[in-house]
Amino acid sequence: MAIAWVFLDMGYTLVNEDAVWRARCREQAETPQAREKGVTAETLWRDIEEASRNYRPQFRSVIEKHGFTQAAPYRSGLERLYPDAKDTLGVLAEKYRLGIIANQPSGLEARLASLGIRGYFSLVVSSWEAGVMKPDPAIFRLALARASCPPRAAVMVGDRLDNDIFPARALGMRTVWVRQGFGGLQSPRSDAYRPDAEIACLAGLPSALDSIADR
Repeated sequence: MAIAWVFLDMGYTLVNEDAVWRARCREQAETPQAREKGVTAETLWRDIEEASRNYRPQFRSVIEKHGFTQAAPYRSGLERLYPDAKDTLGVLAEKYRLGIIANQPSGLEARLASLGIRGYFSLVVSSWEAGVMKPDPAIFRLALARASCPPRAAVMVGDRLDNDIFPARALGMRTVWVRQGFGGLQSPRSDAYRPDAEIACLAGLPSALDSIADR
């Protein structure tokens, strides 16, 4: 079945979140609780890496590990569009319908507009709006239903094997793993977590989609 829709994740797929997470770790390390415990920003960064490798929620795991009662906010204004994102989306939009499936707070569409990429997407499904988060398959089913697209005609592109690749594959979607950010530290736990294609950055996505088109 030909590929009709390509769905993309947001964080560490379309946008580089390094500055966001560095700032979040610094803010958390500056709280009285963190200072009392001697927890530094670098400690928190390494904890997030460990949580990612072990398929655990990234920041929530860190908060629980250290017993923090408050979590530093996620500052989306520090996100930066990957340099190859716009050109790649332009190429893809000539051949496929594009959508977003992402665990994101409210205001995702406004953020996409501010980044100058909202117009590339025919469908945006965020966890805030859907009321369900990846890896719950319900958010993928919702996107597919809204797109009127059978799973085999859709591809999920994301940075995390646990949140993006595994649940999409389980529904019959094809998958592309972008090894960027914390998710790039993961390793497949079984064949169920192995993507149809793997790329180092978005610039490789058009070729990756061509390579899996007949699978």
